[in-house]
Amino acid sequence: MELSTFYSFVKESIDYLKAHPNLACVVIFSWAFLETALLLGLILPAEKVLIFSSLLAAKGLISPFHFVVCGSLGTFLGYTVSYFFGAFLGKEFLKELLLKLKLSKEEFEKTKRFIEEKGELSLIFGRFIPVVRPVLPVFIGSFRPSLLKFSLFNGLGALLWMLSYLFFGSLMNTLFSTIIKHKLLVIPFAVLLLLLFLFWRRHGKNQKDL
Repeated sequence: MELSTFYSFVKESIDYLKAHPNLACVVIFSWAFLETALLLGLILPAEKVLIFSSLLAAKGLISPFHFVVCGSLGTFLGYTVSYFFGAFLGKEFLKELLLKLKLSKEEFEKTKRFIEEKGELSLIFGRFIPVVRPVLPVFIGSFRPSLLKFSLFNGLGALLWMLSYLFFGSLMNTLFSTIIKHKLLVIPFAVLLLLLFLFWRRHGKNQKDL
């Protein structure tokens, strides 16, 4: 997929969310699923759509509950499909496939080490690492662990992942509201911080060189 096509797809999804907030669950579920199913996340990262959706949820334009449930369900099912995909491929064929998809050897080894070190906990923490997230369930599936154990950690990881987006959206909404409400105080403070930084860049670094 070309970058222009991808950005167009993202823009269309965001525009659809703006126009049809009552159908946001469909968009959130679809992006969460696509990013985590069958290695599609390597070409279809969902961050922009999910961040925008979290801001809408923070503003009350879409239900925070639906945001978390629909996103969690989408990524849970995406990981489950990827688990079976990995089990079908096996370890050696998976490695060849990932390299053909332009995943570098360094990224491949990084993902492998992460899974080996964290075990099932990688299903929770791995979702927060962009290069690891789409590859993780396929990788784990290739080792054919217990589906029940996989599903338990997968469900917990999915819930925490979507709650983190909701928290981020709420934080950004509060920050923007504070800046707008107290802009007369925020602007001078920001200018002061900038001046202090420039002063440090000019004089503080020189002191270290002495």
